[in-house]
Amino acid sequence: MSLVYTIFVPHPPLLVPEVGKGEERKCQASLDSYREISNRIAQAGVETVILVSPHAPLVKDGMTLVVDDNIQGSFAQFGAPQVSLSFATDPLVREQFQNLSGVIPIQGSIDHGAFVPLYFLQKAGWKGQVVLLGMPLKQPEDYGLRIGQILEELPGRYALIASGDLSHRLREDGPYGFASAGPEFDQFIVKTLQRDTRKIADLPADLVEQAAECGYRSLLLALAAKEGAPEVLSYEGPFGVGYLVADLYHSSPLPQWARRCLGTYLEKGDQGVLDLPAPLTSEFSVRRGCFVTLKQGGNLRGCIGTTEPWQENLALEIQHNAIAAGTQDPRFRPVRAEELDSLSFTVDVLGELEKIDGPEELDPWRYGVVVRQRGKSGLLLPHLEGVDTVAEQISIAQQKAGIYEGSVELWRFEVKRHYE
Repeated sequence: MSLVYTIFVPHPPLLVPEVGKGEERKCQASLDSYREISNRIAQAGVETVILVSPHAPLVKDGMTLVVDDNIQGSFAQFGAPQVSLSFATDPLVREQFQNLSGVIPIQGSIDHGAFVPLYFLQKAGWKGQVVLLGMPLKQPEDYGLRIGQILEELPGRYALIASGDLSHRLREDGPYGFASAGPEFDQFIVKTLQRDTRKIADLPADLVEQAAECGYRSLLLALAAKEGAPEVLSYEGPFGVGYLVADLYHSSPLPQWARRCLGTYLEKGDQGVLDLPAPLTSEFSVRRGCFVTLKQGGNLRGCIGTTEPWQENLALEIQHNAIAAGTQDPRFRPVRAEELDSLSFTVDVLGELEKIDGPEELDPWRYGVVVRQRGKSGLLLPHLEGVDTVAEQISIAQQKAGIYEGSVELWRFEVKRHYE
């Protein structure tokens, strides 16, 4: 099945109640988010967790891989020897990673950067295998891309957990004192995760160094492994260290359904031959407009959608738009059946249209826009590469509508993007 979940989590030992002894309640937002994200992974049927830790043995070049058949660890060094963990490692994934250039096999135990997320996963009822990697100090995005490609070819269901704290310089009484780079670094990460994640890699090296972080490279690796729509569950820094819990990517059944619909149509030539998903869950049974987007090698290959629902449920809306995106987008030749394996599918589910008074109520990263004028209408989705300002967003929407002068009515809508 491949990679189905990617997350970024902090690793303060005091989050573990047996260590915190009540102090963990000062990080309640992180605790609640940790439990939520752990439950999500447990419920997603993940079989193997690949964990990247900045506190595993690190090397100047490359990255380390623990190759023991079983890995163990305890929190004895943090005053809680009764808290211990033991996991089998995944031999198939371990073997594939060992073949990566620059990967150095080692023997080791579960360090605290890995122990904290694994502790919460176990508390959520997750039982599976683990592969433990040391965070690469150089080229984390290259490693992330290669890891994602390897997992894409394997038969299991995998989750990638990037462990790391953000700045350690948020407060004078924190572990490294205060530096203005600390909150600047953290706020940039939190804000940019929800907007344009590509900019995270462009942070100045001196800002990263002055922030005294330990998770930046883990985050870059995880973001490169698979594209997603990051969701920040919580961020706080009560002890002078930034704790971020974020869902970076998770697999959705909606684009998988879109792929099945287009594939069946191309094979049999009839959009009605595919039975609806059974049972028809709440995700599929709502009535919503949606856009289905096809990409090939990162380039657009087709996109068709509806701003308001025309079908009786979202499953049928996706079916109609997936087939149209593959066969009726006038900008491209129709998709052939043999191309399907080279395509990626996303589904954007639209919220309700809301009429607004002016451009000041828009945000090109959060809201899509509809412009209307005397029967003409143009729509632009949010969060599009190269569209960074409201002015650009409105201009492109007007061009699509064939509106070149005069005032327009503005409508906005929110979108939830789903990835395979």
